[in-house]
Amino acid sequence: MTTNNAADRPDDAPGLIRQLNSVFNRRERGQLAILAVALVVRAGFEMIGVASIAPFMSVVADPSVVQTNEWLRMAYEAIGFTSVTTFLTALGVAVVGVLAVSNTFSALALWGMLRFSYGMHHRLSNRLLRGYLAQPYSFFVERNSAGFSKTILSEVGQVIQGVMTPVLNITARSLVVVGLVGLLIVLDPILALVIVLVLGGAYGGLYMLVRAKQRGLGRERVAANKERFKVTGEAFGGIKDVKVLGREGAFASRFAPASWTFSKTSASNAVLTQLPRYLFETIAFGGIVVIVLYYLQAGRGLAQILPTISLYAFAGYRLMPELQQLFSGVASIRFNRAALDDLTADLDRFSPAASASDAGPLPFTESITFKDVTFHYAGAERPALDSISFPILRNQTIGLVGASGSGKTTLVDLLLGLYTPALGRILVDGIPITTQNLSAWRRQVGYVPQQIFLCDDTVTNNIAFGVPAADVDSERVKQAAQIAHLHDFVLTLPNGYETVVGERGARLSGGQRQRIGIARALYHDPEVIIMDEATSALDGMTENAVMEAIHALAGTKTIILIAHRLSTVQEADILYLLDEGSLVDQGSFDQLCQRSELFQTFAGSALETDNGKTYA
Repeated sequence: MTTNNAADRPDDAPGLIRQLNSVFNRRERGQLAILAVALVVRAGFEMIGVASIAPFMSVVADPSVVQTNEWLRMAYEAIGFTSVTTFLTALGVAVVGVLAVSNTFSALALWGMLRFSYGMHHRLSNRLLRGYLAQPYSFFVERNSAGFSKTILSEVGQVIQGVMTPVLNITARSLVVVGLVGLLIVLDPILALVIVLVLGGAYGGLYMLVRAKQRGLGRERVAANKERFKVTGEAFGGIKDVKVLGREGAFASRFAPASWTFSKTSASNAVLTQLPRYLFETIAFGGIVVIVLYYLQAGRGLAQILPTISLYAFAGYRLMPELQQLFSGVASIRFNRAALDDLTADLDRFSPAASASDAGPLPFTESITFKDVTFHYAGAERPALDSISFPILRNQTIGLVGASGSGKTTLVDLLLGLYTPALGRILVDGIPITTQNLSAWRRQVGYVPQQIFLCDDTVTNNIAFGVPAADVDSERVKQAAQIAHLHDFVLTLPNGYETVVGERGARLSGGQRQRIGIARALYHDPEVIIMDEATSALDGMTENAVMEAIHALAGTKTIILIAHRLSTVQEADILYLLDEGSLVDQGSFDQLCQRSELFQTFAGSALETDNGKTYA
């Protein structure tokens, strides 16, 4: 889906930080700064909590240390204790209190990290959806919509859980590890150095062994996930054809390899991430035994060893999960970097200029003019439209006629602003349609395409498509439905206008869906009504009724008709005849019949095939 090559993106820590920084806005960076301060405080509490174990265990092993240790003696005398037992009890309570405060702050820091991470999930998903919707129509024509759904619904979550949360965890746990290692260095520099070299070297060596494998697994997962979304979207989107043609097995066969690759890569990553824990727990326990032997060999007694061993044991208890989470976080980032590449590549594409601004109303009081308009589709050898020029007067009804592929729909797509002319301009009262005034122009247009998209929602909400429920004008809905000859049918439905039509209008006939589309175009009472073969799915009687209603608007609305049936355009004020992207003739229906051999050929063919009712 992305045009950027993910393999070319920076793969080092600074590159990752720059990539993540591009995702955050100013407010989010401020939240991160506050979170960073909280993580530093958390690390300090962790270090104090572990350090508090040593004096407590020293007094347990040898009560006389209260008098021989300067700090313990000062605390004993300052508070006014009268017995070592009471002092030991107070020390125990203090240790538990420090640990409780440390754990409480750790829980709060975790809450802050998760709140930020999942808040980013919402904001990134919303940012991506808005960014995609702001792209020009050609952006969607050239890409598969499954890729957009995959990024918004799947890859954002993968980035949050697999990259952003691990980065925060790595930051938090690195601070704790540094604090605990610093404490051990103060206690015994040589032994601490040995521990750092053994554990750090083991973790680092294992990571270097699996890093390349995980990067490859991550790319495989992203590709497989895209294919899963693509196959399921095609299967369910075309379920009628799938059932009729008996293609269920074919789609299931396409889905299975992608699903297996997705599951296999995810499982492999989970194993590589969690497996080191069992190895390093063994190393840590063996390390405690080595420390005991080291101190015994040095000639220290149990009273001297116990406090130190207790501190090392508790430090190891705290340190091992932190180191494991550090390894898991780094491994997770490695695996999910491909998902981050996919996401940031699209975010990079969304510049502020991508969204059309609204420059206010675009007046339409006189005419729409195509002036030397030329348009090429990407990769096409010849232009779809070649130097097209003609006017459309306000409140005029025009028809666009010509064979399939002559450029009728392309011309309408340009008028709707879905494409931009390669050459020439489209003017409304002499003002060119641009990205700055496009939204204002579209608000004056009602468009009825050949294929009507319906939501799995009520008839009302499909007519008032995209309008918030609280803002829907039920009277305008009914008026539009009456013009589209839909009202009487809706009244026969179980819940009238509140009847749910099913996904893509599955519970309606083609003609009923088409009439909802016509009502939708009329709901906003537009100045310009464009009908692109909008009555093709209607039976003759319904088509006649709908067209009578549309023609009743003649003189009060500007109507642009594309039709295969001559009866649809026969009453138009003027017809424009297109052939292979060029405007070859124009005039009334009778004028074209008299002077245009091309139009006579079309009209004669129509008369022969369907008594003048079909135009192909």
